Amino acid sequence: MIFKPVQLGREALERDILAADRKSCKRFGPCGVGERALYLSSFYLNCRYYLPYSEITRVFKRIVMSKGGFSHKGIFASIPYLVAEYDGGREKQCTYKHEEQVDQLLAYLKQTHPEIKQVSAAGEARIEEKEREQPLKPELTREAMDTLKTLKEAETVLEKRPDLYLELSKSARAKRQLLLKAAQRRGGAVKSKEQPILDRAVRAQKEMERFLSGFEEFPLPARYAHPVVLRRMERTIEAGRAVTPIQALEVVKADLKALNSSVEVSQEEHDEVVAVKAMFLNENYR
Repeated sequence: MIFKPVQLGREALERDILAADRKSCKRFGPCGVGERALYLSSFYLNCRYYLPYSEITRVFKRIVMSKGGFSHKGIFASIPYLVAEYDGGREKQCTYKHEEQVDQLLAYLKQTHPEIKQVSAAGEARIEEKEREQPLKPELTREAMDTLKTLKEAETVLEKRPDLYLELSKSARAKRQLLLKAAQRRGGAVKSKEQPILDRAVRAQKEMERFLSGFEEFPLPARYAHPVVLRRMERTIEAGRAVTPIQALEVVKADLKALNSSVEVSQEEHDEVVAVKAMFLNENYR
């Protein structure tokens, strides 16, 4: 039995348009992205509700830590949610089993509807406060400005294939967990049944390499090709900590090395570290 999606917000789609849009929407776990609306899940049913894009204020990921909430220290087991904000602050929250599906939906939504904010109001306020607290940025040299332009162009390239950089991140995290478990066993040996996890990480890198081979002088090796890495590099340039892409990447490596379970970080920093640190750890920061 096919249920008619329940309207959220004030704007309604015509019945025939709604049925066709829901049927053809691109699914990411229990939710979907259509041409006319975002489809959100209930506790039991996928795509149970719909929100036309004109009604949406922001769509973002919310992480609830399974033990005691977000402590700002370390990385713990978590429960991911997709949250849509509409009607001046009302929210619809959808539970996910797999965080990467939330990331995939948000990446696709960014491509199709870049005007929709993807950070919560509280997160936006924290970012603004952090920017106000930052010391005045130094005047950049021509070389530094050229580097910034190169990094932003590279970010645009990666956003053409979010599936590749998300898989690069996810497979790296799976490999990291495997290696940690293997290190706890005798001799650190990897069992043959776990070989597919290693193969997956290799395959993700090779697919990224093939994609980037069509772009000359990409400022990152394929093993680290993720927008988060590029944005962190951009911030090092803007802060006057580096001038060239090579220098910026080395600063990013040093910053990631310095982050461990004893270092207190913001939710935004936590999300960035989760996305990319495993890629660097697996490669021993080479």
